[in-house]
Amino acid sequence: MTTVSRQWTYERGPDGRRRRAETFGFDTRELKNPLRDTVLGAGWTSRGAVFSL
Repeated sequence: MTTVSRQWTYERGPDGRRRRAETFGFDTRELKNPLRDTVLGAGWTSRGAVFSL
């Protein structure tokens, strides 16, 4: 499952015009490889989405 979350606020740009600026962003796809590498580095094995020791 993939979850993507974004949050924006409105602010004044350098030209004085109002614009939308992203203040928060989260995407679970960005966690997949670092999480897998950490778990495998700790000596666990991976079978798809299931980790076991």
